[in-house]
Amino acid sequence: MSNPTRTRSGGGFNIKETLTAIVISFTMAFVFRGFVIEGFLIPTGSMAPTLMGKHMLIRNPDSGAEWEVGPWDYMNGNPMLTPVPVQGGAAGPISLNDPMTGAPVERASEKLRAGDRLFVLKYLRGLYEPSRWDVVVFKAPHVEPQNFIKRLVGLPGEQIALVDGDVFYTEPGAHTAGTGISAWKEGVWKTARKPERVQREVWQTVFDSVYTPDPATQQALAPSDRFASPWSPSGAGWSGLRDGEAYRYEGSGPTVLAWDSDVHPIDDYTPYNQLRRGAQRWDRGPGRSIFPVSDVSMRFGIAPEAEGVSVEGILTARGYEFRGTVDGKGARVEMRRAPTADEPDPAWKLLDGRDAAGLLPVGTITDVEFWHVDQAVWLFVGGELVCGGTDAGAYVLTPAQRVRAATGRELDELLEQNPGLSSSALADTRIYRRPAPRWRFGGGPFTLHRVGLDRDLHYQVTPRATRGGHPGFFPTLSDEHYMFCGDNSANSEDSRMWDEEYPWITESIHDGVEHLGLVHQDLIIGRAFVVYLPSPYYRGLIPMFDFGKMRWIW
Repeated sequence: MSNPTRTRSGGGFNIKETLTAIVISFTMAFVFRGFVIEGFLIPTGSMAPTLMGKHMLIRNPDSGAEWEVGPWDYMNGNPMLTPVPVQGGAAGPISLNDPMTGAPVERASEKLRAGDRLFVLKYLRGLYEPSRWDVVVFKAPHVEPQNFIKRLVGLPGEQIALVDGDVFYTEPGAHTAGTGISAWKEGVWKTARKPERVQREVWQTVFDSVYTPDPATQQALAPSDRFASPWSPSGAGWSGLRDGEAYRYEGSGPTVLAWDSDVHPIDDYTPYNQLRRGAQRWDRGPGRSIFPVSDVSMRFGIAPEAEGVSVEGILTARGYEFRGTVDGKGARVEMRRAPTADEPDPAWKLLDGRDAAGLLPVGTITDVEFWHVDQAVWLFVGGELVCGGTDAGAYVLTPAQRVRAATGRELDELLEQNPGLSSSALADTRIYRRPAPRWRFGGGPFTLHRVGLDRDLHYQVTPRATRGGHPGFFPTLSDEHYMFCGDNSANSEDSRMWDEEYPWITESIHDGVEHLGLVHQDLIIGRAFVVYLPSPYYRGLIPMFDFGKMRWIW
């Protein structure tokens, strides 16, 4: 019997096999890129702070707060051109405010960082398709095709309304009879609620006591510039609110910490938008509109020093009071109409509860979070959802009822004053009620750590006609279209405002019929799922990578 013929003895080099392997590798790479995963670069701040385009990274050493700010200076001073690589130069220094403390911060010759680089998982129709709240890359429908990245808020077959920052929708087959004020009064509308994992990623910090500045740094500042905690205590026994991240209560009787909105408003201001001619929060100067936000997370870690300590998180918002309670009996979430002179003590309605003892053990720091978001109430103790949530903690308001709750005025009355789409009263930030959070405690003493408050995404309605933001101008999506908005709502051109469609898309995809503001399924590329190279910057010619900011995208 003869042996098989060998093409090459030993481990020698075979150019044919090597070239074949190279061709196969390149083929697999192109197939993988075309059908599975592809990399993209974020150019702008429309998704900030979830995803960063070109920006400056600012840190205040007095408080330890660190935040990103969009470019100030551009080539020839034109924001439509490329930003210069070093900001705060010839045009003057960069004068900002610390978003946690309000302290003035000035920078000169600040280097610009590149945008995040991320991987996108391609959608496969019939197997893996878009879901609401996905962060999606798609071909823009309104300009010569280029890649955009936004968050998906509207699904095929739905109607979409944007009311007081939240997303409302009707299911396919359950549409309103038409448009207009009566349409927003119908009971077919549902609130789009985010799952916990997504919600935790999109909370934006309004304040956290860990950023309290060192008292020694405050003495040199003018009294008006010195730090003041937005949490104001009632009665004696409190310490630490001006000089540390921990707030201590020495007493044993009932006491309250109330948020002072005059010190620190709760609104949809985003530190990224501190632009040379933009919103500056602390001086309330000219800039983009800033809306009050009532979807908030109140949180801290509590260390009781005696048995019997109880906690109540209370939020007055939209004409209601919401309460989350943790005591010796367990935990519960409730709501009621806000007290008035005619009805000083309305009855509480129990939404959800749990019987459990020992939720706040003595001598241990236990995290407590009380959420009010997307018309639902959540209560977490020790990182666990103990009651409430998207189902058990939900309450129902139609878009028209939500306008009434958020403003104290009927939708009909508001729109009679400004009937036009471009002058809608719903874009007037002054009509919306401001939220009033507070904590109420029983027993003591105890210490609070990491006392913070976060706010949710808030989809703005602008004086310009906003798709979804008016009962006379909300979209009905076909079975092939999606609607997208940017997380940085005040600084995002998206489905709300696109008022034209690229001719090629109208002719080749829509058969001559325009679908303004909407994105056809054929234009969608995939879901962004990981930032693999966060915002590199250069020291001389050497690129520096902040691998600590690699993260999943939800």
